[in-house]
Amino acid sequence: MLKPSVEIHNKDGILVAEFWDCLRLDPAPVQDLRKHYETHVQSGGRPELVVDLSGVGFAGSAALGNFVALQRTVRQKGGRVIFCNVDATVSEVLRASKLESLFSYESDREAALKAIRDRPSEPSVKDGPRSEVRPPGPPGGIASRMRRRSAEEKE
Repeated sequence: MLKPSVEIHNKDGILVAEFWDCLRLDPAPVQDLRKHYETHVQSGGRPELVVDLSGVGFAGSAALGNFVALQRTVRQKGGRVIFCNVDATVSEVLRASKLESLFSYESDREAALKAIRDRPSEPSVKDGPRSEVRPPGPPGGIASRMRRRSAEEKE
């Protein structure tokens, strides 16, 4: 049986989290990440966080709630959370739960690290979305079918 885990790296002062064996992401690895993040920032690390979701097939409400709490902590420290390698199913869950605007998204880890290097976080952050970049939606997924249906109804 697979045991969901998070592997954490420090890449040039930026915390990078990789989730492994998380066909369904449990809250425990996200809670572990929160602890690592606090330690990282307290020891002088940058407040930005890259979360590589390549090992995640689905994220439930408990895990998403922990990501929201983590985002709040990161924002209070002047950082931002950037998700990368987001599966279409996870993207759809974020969209359906109206949480997608809380986070930034990049296609892969290198793009996420580049985004941080090119545009460092602001010193202080107020409430509100950090980025207008949306995760890629599934081609022909639920959202596009709903848009097509809505457009057809207007005709």
